[in-house]
This record gives sequence, C-alpha cells and structure tokens, in this order.
Amino acid sequence: MTVPAVLLGDEFLPVWQRVARTLDQRGLDDRRAVALPQGLPDTVFARLGELLRVRFPSTRRRLDLSALDAALERHGADLLALLAAAGCPPTGRREARDAERDRRARRDEALTAAATEALGLQPWVVAWAEAVRPGLPDDGSARAAVDAVARVLAAADEPGLRSRAEVAARVLGDAHALDRGEPTRRLVGTALALRAGRGHRDDAELWADAGLPGDLVATPVPTWSLPLLGDGAAAAVRAATAAGAPGYLATLTLREPALEVPPGTVVLSVENPRLLEAAVQRALPVPMLCTLGNPTTAPLTLVRGLLAAGAEVRHHGDLDPSGVAITARLARLGVVPWRMTAADYRAAVSPDLRPFDGPVPPTPWDPDLQHAMSEHGRAVDEERVMDELLDAAVREGRRRAL
Repeated sequence: MTVPAVLLGDEFLPVWQRVARTLDQRGLDDRRAVALPQGLPDTVFARLGELLRVRFPSTRRRLDLSALDAALERHGADLLALLAAAGCPPTGRREARDAERDRRARRDEALTAAATEALGLQPWVVAWAEAVRPGLPDDGSARAAVDAVARVLAAADEPGLRSRAEVAARVLGDAHALDRGEPTRRLVGTALALRAGRGHRDDAELWADAGLPGDLVATPVPTWSLPLLGDGAAAAVRAATAAGAPGYLATLTLREPALEVPPGTVVLSVENPRLLEAAVQRALPVPMLCTLGNPTTAPLTLVRGLLAAGAEVRHHGDLDPSGVAITARLARLGVVPWRMTAADYRAAVSPDLRPFDGPVPPTPWDPDLQHAMSEHGRAVDEERVMDELLDAAVREGRRRAL
C-alpha cells in the first residue's frame, strides 16, 4: 500500500491522532465523520481538499472518514495504513473490549449450563460458579472445571475408603492433581467448602469429612497410654504402652471399627511432640495424643473417635496466634481447651519470650485471653510450661481415680 507522502507531514499529526483515538472508541470499521482539532494550518485543509477532490475550506470542522478511505483507495492505501504510516495506529481497544465481553459471556453461559447439568441447581453450586468464574479463561476451561469437580465428588461419594491421591489418579489421571497449590485442588476445595457451608476454607478436616483424606498410612498421630478397648489396633496401642513406647495410629486404622474407651476417660491433646515424648520417658499415667501442630487427617480422626466413644479430650497448645487458632478449631469439635486461660498466660509470660506477629484470633472459651495476648505480644511455647502441664495432668488423673 502507498500512502500519499503529503499526508505524513508534522502538520497532519494532530488529525491522525484524533482519528486513531476515535477508532479506538468506536471500532476500527467505523467510518463516520470525525471532528477536526483546532488550530490546523491552511495547508492541511488544502491538501485534504486535493485528496478528496472537493472544496475543503479552513472553516470546515469535520472530516468524513468514509470519503477519506475512498480517496486513499485510489492510491492503493486505506485509512488504517495511513494511520500506521503516520505513527499513530489505533490499538483496537474497542474490538478487544468486545472480544473480551463475548469471551466472558460464552464462558459464563458454558459454566452455568455445565454446572447445572452436572451438579444441580443448588445454592452452593451457584456460589461455587461465582467464586471460580474469574479464574477460568474461556468456555472450554469452564466445562473442564465442572467435569473435574463432578468426577471427584462422585468418586468421594462411592463406598470404600480411599486417599485423595488415589482418587486424583483414577478420575483425573494425575495423582498430584489435588495437591495443595494445584488449580484443580482449588476448584474442588471451593466446592467442598461451599457444599459443607464452611465458606471457602480448604483444610485437611474438610477433605477428610468429604471422604478424601490426604493419606491413609503416612503421618500417623503419636499417642501414649491410650486406654483403648478391644483387639487389633487397640491391642497394639496397649502393647506399646506396656513396652514403654508411643503408639502410632494411622488414618486407615482409625476409620474402622469405632473406638471404645472406659467410662470417664480423659485424654490430653498437645500440640508439640516434646510433651508426649516427655510423658513416655517419664512413664506418666496420662493418656495423650499429639496433633503435631495444626492437626491433619489422622489426629482429627482420632479426636472425633475418642469423643464419639464418650471420652473427654482436653487440648493445650502454644499460647501464640497459631496455637490458639488450633485450639479454637478443636474446640469446635467438642474438645475442651485446658490451661489455656488469660490467667495461665499472664502467669507464664515474660519480656524475654519471643514476640509473635499478627493479630490474636478470638478465644471464645476465655475472651480475656485474646486481650491479654494482644497486650503483651509474647508467645508462651508449650515446652516452656511442659513440667507444670504434665504434673497437673498426673494430679488430676489421680484425683479421678480416687
């Protein structure tokens, strides 16, 4: 294409810039008239008149783009070629906006239709589609997302115990597709949380409740002196205690059969393994389990099993934001926070302890604890008060035995 050189002078630049901006607003194919900038020299009007073969006085305020395009065609060029040669090509923003709007519309339509067909028109499904929509680039990815979620949920509802990795390998073709950080994990986790009425929280408890534990034998929960009744795993735990060793219970052994304990059993749950280790070393008569920090599937399964068997489970953890968050989480299951009060904290805190970052979460079992921790800003690690805790547990156990 050949653009007339007379149209590429500096005096024409304001005109072509105005035209380019107009096409960005209206669309690249729009050829309606455009208002001319003020203060153009007479030469601009003269040369436009020569090109358009019309009288083009300097008083004229609008330029007919259809006529300009037709005139350029006689020279083997067009309006877009002229603007490109002048150094101000339009960006096609209008077309890009239209294309983006159409893409979103197709995606939303596909997502709604696929989710309704595969998952049903339930409130949590509507909420799920709204939550995941921004992360889906097109209609194909929307249909694929629904398909993946529907297949995982269907597999979770099948009878029989299986791990999350097994389900991912079987129905998604990738054993790691449901690992933390994976896109499909986010899609399924959001669906599970909304279906369970738990917002968007994705954690081990959520997946275990849905029948998709992270593992069945890895990361067992350490225990000491649990008075489990019956044969099998219960007998193995009792034998470990008799041998002066901790017992380890994996998710697989905790799912069936139901646990049994003597009436009045009290079990101490601790956050850090050093406390259970000390109880084993001292052969203390204190039934214990350790959550190993934030409890995953096996500790949660054991806690639920003990509560269902009629045991009282008490928990003590670090007196820092994460520790009280873990305690609150367990308390929602029916676990009793133990020696986790504002008075306990104030008795143990001192200026030499490590500071903690972040706000202290609510402590509904003792609201003053949140205030005390926020005031001091220092963490009381569980190991710091270990001897006092274990001594208290032994004393209380003896009183119950009387």
